[in-house]
Amino acid sequence: GVVGESGCGKSTLARAIMGLIAPTHGQVWFGDANLGRQSRAELRQLRRHMQLIFQDALGSLNPRLRVDEIITDPLRLIDLTREEKNSSVDQILDQVSLDHSFKTRLPQELSGGQAQRVGIARGLVIDPDLIIFDEPTSALDATIQAQVLMLIQSLIERRDRTYLFISHDLATVRGLCDRVVVMYLGRVVEDGPVDRVFEGPRHPYTRALLGA
Repeated sequence: GVVGESGCGKSTLARAIMGLIAPTHGQVWFGDANLGRQSRAELRQLRRHMQLIFQDALGSLNPRLRVDEIITDPLRLIDLTREEKNSSVDQILDQVSLDHSFKTRLPQELSGGQAQRVGIARGLVIDPDLIIFDEPTSALDATIQAQVLMLIQSLIERRDRTYLFISHDLATVRGLCDRVVVMYLGRVVEDGPVDRVFEGPRHPYTRALLGA
């Protein structure tokens, strides 16, 4: 989990990890690969193993594409037949609890919660090793938030991969995550196992964040 107030650098960190922007200091490693030393083609291949789920679900979906086309898009990185792609879309829709009838819908025909499920399906369909959730529920109402969080929890339990969950909701981070990083003004001020950080915060900012 990555927590901190708005503007502290959480989303910037996510984009640096994805190789979408270059860090001003330090390095980002994915496995044995230093992202700063990869060519564009090499970065493209590495992104086969990492996906970013955006905060603004509807805004991240191409309004001209149907749901099945949106979910299929990442599969361009893999050499699959049309039948294999269709099968992958059906399987991933089942995983995110969306009926197959949604395949022909456009984004404007989806609710906020449905759009977020499509975004998660698009991230999962390529079966990455790392999924970054950038405040995936902050734009949803409380009931839909709970449903999406239950979905994310089920995904975590189902597949052994790395999940990076960015949020300002401390209770959600404590419930979902094993480890937490606290950011303040663009810097990591505390990190450690969730229980240790929440029960015995060492940095004044972490104590203030938990107190608020």
